[in-house]
Amino acid sequence: MNNIVFINSKKNIHYVCIIIAILQYTYSFSQNRDITDSLGELLKEKDITKAEKSRILNLRAYYFNNVDSALISVKHALTLAKEVKDPILEAEALEELGHVEYRLGNNTSSLEASFNALKIYDSLELKEQIAAIYVQLGSNSISNEDYVSAIKYLKSAHRIQSDLKEDSKLILTKLNLGEIYRLAGKLDSATLYLQETLNRNKSLNSSTVQGYSLGNLGMVLHAQKQFDTAEQHLKEAIAILEPLGDDYSTSVYLAELGQIYAKTSKNNLAESKLLEAYEMAQKSGLKEQVRDFSRNLTDFYKTQNQYDKALQYLEVNRIYQDSLVNKASIQKIEQLKANYEISKRESEICLLNTITTNQRNQMILLAFGVLCISVLALLLFRSNRAIKKVNLHIAEQNTVIEKREQEKALLLKELNHRVKNNLQMISSLLSLQSHQLTGHPAQEALIAGKNRVEALSLVHRKLYQEGAETKIALKEYIEELILGLFHGYNVDFKPKLNIDNSSISIDKAIPLALIINEIVINSLKYAYKNMEAPSLYVQLNKVENHLELDISDNGVGFKEDQVVKKNSFGLKLIQSLIHQLDGSIERFNTTGTHWKIKINTE
Repeated sequence: MNNIVFINSKKNIHYVCIIIAILQYTYSFSQNRDITDSLGELLKEKDITKAEKSRILNLRAYYFNNVDSALISVKHALTLAKEVKDPILEAEALEELGHVEYRLGNNTSSLEASFNALKIYDSLELKEQIAAIYVQLGSNSISNEDYVSAIKYLKSAHRIQSDLKEDSKLILTKLNLGEIYRLAGKLDSATLYLQETLNRNKSLNSSTVQGYSLGNLGMVLHAQKQFDTAEQHLKEAIAILEPLGDDYSTSVYLAELGQIYAKTSKNNLAESKLLEAYEMAQKSGLKEQVRDFSRNLTDFYKTQNQYDKALQYLEVNRIYQDSLVNKASIQKIEQLKANYEISKRESEICLLNTITTNQRNQMILLAFGVLCISVLALLLFRSNRAIKKVNLHIAEQNTVIEKREQEKALLLKELNHRVKNNLQMISSLLSLQSHQLTGHPAQEALIAGKNRVEALSLVHRKLYQEGAETKIALKEYIEELILGLFHGYNVDFKPKLNIDNSSISIDKAIPLALIINEIVINSLKYAYKNMEAPSLYVQLNKVENHLELDISDNGVGFKEDQVVKKNSFGLKLIQSLIHQLDGSIERFNTTGTHWKIKINTE
């Protein structure tokens, strides 16, 4: 079978001609007429067949700007395609359904529809359609950050397009493969595909393809630290795309160029390009890029010790980050509401169809006995009405419960995000203030306070990344905490870590983090003076209903007279937190200092 519409009458020819005329007219004069309204008028014709109606509904879904309307239209098209048992119509409707669900953000539903369409196309050996489905599956996988699957699907599309010699589609697939390899960190493969795209574009001569290929290749070369070649490619890409009005890509490449200049100590050029990218993103209303570029400017000005400007752009970054998070939350809630209304409408349609079918059956049975049929009809009507009320009530209750749970999860995630942002702001302020107090006795106190705030911030960052969970994975959290301290104190040796892969509640995790923070900082500051081979060993295991924490160093040891003089506040804080956790602590002075701590986890 193949994708051909068979015409059986002059009326059918009439409808097909009207469709073609509308498409041609819309293509030439899209500003004067809305194609969805035109297709809607066709649907009102009485003589239209189910197959033609399915094709029009599917086409109408493609042109709908409103995603909810598109979803209703394409689902109706799919139902009619199944009724007429036309596999090509069904596959086309499933393919469009996959696109609509993807626009709604329902990746699972989109994947299901695309795979079902792929099965039909595969059985009919329609190669061009199969390649298009593989490209759609690749887009879904990129949204899920599943780069392995995205590469697999796009390579399948690449093979088919190569066999069919579809050069224009093939070159775009190569470009996308190069970008996915870059995102996945496979830079050699990314370079290969992007270079091949440039070579093939010599015959196609597309400015857009040339600009994207050069820009993406420049980003790959930047990651490979080939700064001179990367700079050249990025400049060429900007020169092509900026006159085309592609502010999004131009701003991204400008920011990438600025980071190259920063790394090669061309500070004036770095500042100029980063500011140009930032201003372009602001002018074009690119909120995500404004957020990212303001963060780049913050980091740049910090390295230049221009802390007033760093703080200025850090505040911009925080405002745009909060704005984007709130926007995403609102969109999610509105999407849930829209999905509920659509489901409710579909339920009403199904119920009306059921009632119509029952009434038709009743009319047939009337010929055999009016009295019996009347009694059965009455019983059926009452039964259906009762079931309808119960089902509607259950559906409403389930929807309310599901909505509350989703809102609760969103609010909890938003709360953790805001706490994390506030703690990071406090940490940044303490860091900036400590730079102003270089050599002052208060500097050390500010740095200690900053480290404690960052330990708290790390907890809420983990909770924000993991969603609505209230437990923290110990291994990843403790390792990141200790390595961050080593980085902050510019320590040139690595700690030995043996952390159990278990989880504890946030109420236990925060005091535990502060305890580890105090002990490790104490070792880094005082234990390794004039030592040739310093070492630090941290072991944390969960045994039954408690945690066993061992921290030992090979430093100068911990003398009793130092307890009062040097670290009395830190030790008092540790003792207070141990008491809070219903635990115990022991300190041994052998070769260095060894802390042994037990904490109750119940």
